[in-house]
Amino acid sequence: MQWKQIKTLFILCFLILDVYLAVLIINKQDETEVASMDTAEKSFEQQLDSEDIAINADLPDKSFEESNVELKQKSFTEHELAFFDDIDNQQTKLIDNKLILSRFDEPVSIPDGAGSDKLTKLMKDRVPFFDDYTFGGWNEDMNVLMFFQTKNDVPIYYNQNGILLVYLDDDNDMLFYTQTMLVKQNSPTKDEPLIKPIGAIKKLFNSNRLEYGDKISDVSMGFYTRFPLEGEQVFSPTWTVTINNQNKLYVNAIENKIYPSDEVTFLTGAVTSTLEKLQTLEKDNELKAYMTAHLKNKLAMIQDSE
Repeated sequence: MQWKQIKTLFILCFLILDVYLAVLIINKQDETEVASMDTAEKSFEQQLDSEDIAINADLPDKSFEESNVELKQKSFTEHELAFFDDIDNQQTKLIDNKLILSRFDEPVSIPDGAGSDKLTKLMKDRVPFFDDYTFGGWNEDMNVLMFFQTKNDVPIYYNQNGILLVYLDDDNDMLFYTQTMLVKQNSPTKDEPLIKPIGAIKKLFNSNRLEYGDKISDVSMGFYTRFPLEGEQVFSPTWTVTINNQNKLYVNAIENKIYPSDEVTFLTGAVTSTLEKLQTLEKDNELKAYMTAHLKNKLAMIQDSE
């Protein structure tokens, strides 16, 4: 009887020892992994320093989860277009229920040195659904203002089916605009873990997209689609890395892939597409003739600069 008690005691002691050793091993592995991560992080920081590349943006260090978003182009209704009934100084036309064309009877002047806030204020009461757009930039090559549509409070980058383009003359007066929108599909997708902002910067660095002396001035979240096609599209959460307060690079936050960011190519495609759709209007349409002439001039500006 006494031997059985001693045997049981030994077994319990060995079990406790095994648990203790297992905890030690797990803690050691965790310490090793953390040390490896710290070393890799430090190593990457040293690489940036060697190229005089500075991160001047505040990078969030929390974990992010987001899902792809399925969107399709919106068809505007007559009720929605009643917005223009109370708007002066605009001639408006709708093509295929999806593309709004609107000309200002009298060009709208932009104050000198106007930033995104003033430009937004100028457009706010002149465009339907304007609260669903955010200022995306002023392309000086074609003299066009870009306002990206937003979803989940973040912008959808460079998509012809969800963008507001405002065309300016040589005096930077607003002449007319084109507008499209995207709407969300009902099919939900599962949230996925996203790479951290520092991971997007590392991807750009390892892909030779960062140059000696670059300063990373901002990192923000948006949506981008790899295949900007007609109909339903899938948009992925994307990190936007702003370099030297002007150049923007885009990294898919799920797949860690770099997206193209040729703004002039995008605008050239948007102008060409609008020109094609204008040809569906009646031959003697005044708006058609006016916009066609100006859009062809925008394409000529790009050709002359090449």
